[in-house]
Amino acid sequence: MTQYIVEFADPHVLTDGDDRTLIISGYDDYGSMYSLELPDGNSRSVGKQLVESITEAERQ
Repeated sequence: MTQYIVEFADPHVLTDGDDRTLIISGYDDYGSMYSLELPDGNSRSVGKQLVESITEAERQ
């Protein structure tokens, strides 16, 4: 299963404390927003202005 790393511009409520990165299981691009698929099966929408990058995680 492909996973992705979201890097936020600033720490976000979805990250732990001062962390700016989050591992997700997938995402959809809706123009001005991303819908992030969280590892627990839930999804959350975030504005693109809050996200610096989304990259595919390297397979272990």
